[in-house]
Amino acid sequence: MTALISSIVLGIIGLVGLAFLINKLPKKFHIIVIAGLLALIGFFSYKLVNSIAAPVKFEKVKEERYKKVITQLIHLRTAENAHKTITGKYTNDINRLSKFIDTAKFALVQRRDSSVADEVKNKRFGLNPKSGGYYKEIVITDTLGYKSVKDSLFSKVNIATLLDYDFKNAEGEKIDAPGKISLETGTFYDDENPISVFEAIAKKEDILFDQPERLVAQELRTKAVEGVTGEVIVVGSLSEVTTSGNWPRQYALNEK
Repeated sequence: MTALISSIVLGIIGLVGLAFLINKLPKKFHIIVIAGLLALIGFFSYKLVNSIAAPVKFEKVKEERYKKVITQLIHLRTAENAHKTITGKYTNDINRLSKFIDTAKFALVQRRDSSVADEVKNKRFGLNPKSGGYYKEIVITDTLGYKSVKDSLFSKVNIATLLDYDFKNAEGEKIDAPGKISLETGTFYDDENPISVFEAIAKKEDILFDQPERLVAQELRTKAVEGVTGEVIVVGSLSEVTTSGNWPRQYALNEK
């Protein structure tokens, strides 16, 4: 912005100078000076319009890409949670996670209350253990069947590509973005109890690789309630037990 203001000030000085000069020159040179004036006016008009349009375009591109990446991170978190529910831990291997989602099944269970003879108490009071007068309440879990994890949660999601950026330009052509989303797993100890944790990170500089450097630098320093603070978009953590993301609510429209 400072450079733009300086350019405009210099342009105004130049225009004033040309306007003063035109009165000092013979009429046959007036057309040349006027052409120069028009060229300067056109140049600085372009710079002014571009200075306004560039941030608007940047915000549009940023919002579209952030929403896409955050949707991927939400799907990744759901897949990791399903993996941990069934296997007891997270995985940092996207191919293994994809294969798991394709083949794993959730048990469909039904819980019901019931009562049975309290054999210990009946024996204590000299009663028939099986048919004495004391009973206790229990919960019986019945397995009704199994349902595919993929059909339940990921019927339209390709888990194997969740770490890859999938951006397109205004013409709908795929853009080859550098880097990819990183996925790590680890163990966090809570009072000596080992807990499986995971963390997935998308770098803003990779997501916005083809945008103006000045605007990207500003975005990397963002600290706002309605923005994604910091240099990365992240879900989960290796240093605490959490599966939360660092994005604000408006980006998580697909979050359950």
